[in-house]
Amino acid sequence: MFRRLFTVLTLAAVAFTTGGVGATSAHADTKYRGEGDQVLRIGATKKPGIIRFTHDGESNFIVHTIDSRGKKDDLLVNEIGPYDGTVLYNAYAASNGTIGLEIKADGAWTAAVKPVTKARCWCTATLRGTGDQVLKLTPTRGLSTMRATHNGQSNFIVHAYPRIGSYPELLINEIGTYKGGVLLPTGTRLITVKADGSWALVRR
Repeated sequence: MFRRLFTVLTLAAVAFTTGGVGATSAHADTKYRGEGDQVLRIGATKKPGIIRFTHDGESNFIVHTIDSRGKKDDLLVNEIGPYDGTVLYNAYAASNGTIGLEIKADGAWTAAVKPVTKARCWCTATLRGTGDQVLKLTPTRGLSTMRATHNGQSNFIVHAYPRIGSYPELLINEIGTYKGGVLLPTGTRLITVKADGSWALVRR
């Protein structure tokens, strides 16, 4: 019991120290580790960025951004059990910015903060993945379409961003398995995928 408590406190201290006042810019490659509920300071910024989260617990894993007023803002993750995914934050130009993250968890977790330029590249016609992802691509031109499949049981949501920091266009919002084709808006350079299963995207 004492050994486990010491481990938890050590992990919490590492996370707090890494994310404390004077922390590295949120747009540098910075990785935080911890266990259980924590509040991280990540360096104030209004610029969009991405965060890859992992969680090895069995219960709720919930992450909110904390804005410049010290209030909870965007819900980034809300899952139960193990999680491994990448999400976009400060997605909208009207955002109040982010100075921290509130993490609710029952297990160990990591949070790797990176600039949008480090998003996974959708560089070939077909891209496959599992779970939440943020994808970058060469801006689309003319008539561009996307076919998508998903074999999960929960939400499958895909947004397109013609401009990073602009409000996105909702392309797909379904529950469970999915197969279909949609139009990719002209100028799309960023795609966010929310999924609980494996998926495939094909550009044409």
